[in-house]
Amino acid sequence: MSLNLPYRAQFLIPVNIALFFLLTLLPGFTSLAQGTEGTTSSLLIDTHEVVSLSDSKQYIRIKGSPANPVLLFLAGGPGDSVTGRMKQMFSKLSTAFLVVLWDIRSTGKTAKLDNPPRVFSQELFEEDTRELVDYLLRQFKKEKLYLAGFSWGSVPGFYMAGNHPEKLHAFIAVNPMIDPMKSEAISLETLKEDARVDDNNVALSELSQVELPFQNAEQLYYSRKWLFTKEGSRFGQKKSFRKYVFHWSDTWLDVFNQAVMTNLFETLPTLECPVYFIIGKKDYRIDYRIAQDYYQQVKAPKKDFFLIENSGHLLPYRDPNRFQETIIDSILKQ
Repeated sequence: MSLNLPYRAQFLIPVNIALFFLLTLLPGFTSLAQGTEGTTSSLLIDTHEVVSLSDSKQYIRIKGSPANPVLLFLAGGPGDSVTGRMKQMFSKLSTAFLVVLWDIRSTGKTAKLDNPPRVFSQELFEEDTRELVDYLLRQFKKEKLYLAGFSWGSVPGFYMAGNHPEKLHAFIAVNPMIDPMKSEAISLETLKEDARVDDNNVALSELSQVELPFQNAEQLYYSRKWLFTKEGSRFGQKKSFRKYVFHWSDTWLDVFNQAVMTNLFETLPTLECPVYFIIGKKDYRIDYRIAQDYYQQVKAPKKDFFLIENSGHLLPYRDPNRFQETIIDSILKQ
């Protein structure tokens, strides 16, 4: 399958009137931001690309001005796609950054490309992340970029921060996986206690079958079914949710369980680049107190911690304004 991919502008250039009309005819060109004296100060792009990472063709979405710093966002899951949510989740960020969204292997529009089969592993996605970072730095002639990782996306994100800090202005960890085994254990015990208080024997019976790390799709389904219910979502109770979890598990459960074994307290006590934490206090999937403890212990040239009181795990989706404003007002301006 082929994609009709528009041209992507790569650098900032001053233009006269004739060149302005020429540029506006190019596909992928969106608009020109005018300076205070009416001269062109920034070329804005809103486009798509398929890039080659190792043995795989992968889809990225790009929006903003190449004159701004690059921000690469690593989605959660694994297997979530946010490339179709540029307007909903990144509209403000794209005015301050050149925002790059990415569909990893078997995800979103990358899943529709003709790629050879691979056995997925945490190391594979870490290497893909490094290759994409290198590609973006070359293409936009930058020495460093900002990297943000949400939930599972923090796993390759912390890999980059730990192993290639020279490529990053900063790493932004959004509801990250710090010690996910401990987080899952806290979550499971909280759900069991809720079931006991509510005298919910069905929930208690199902949750009692869950082991950590998850041994199969059934255990993951029981955990997430009651977790979603606690978060106020009816989706976990629907038959379609069970089907979704089992389908997801065929591709991603092994990779997820590899991430669950991560413990940054042990493996990454020191970072050589700035690190910032954006945490939803009502996150029942990844306990905010673990992120808080890690923030206090990790050594970094610069660090900060932003606790969003009324937000949960899906902070970038459910509270995109505060998510974006925190990055622009509290991180970019530091």
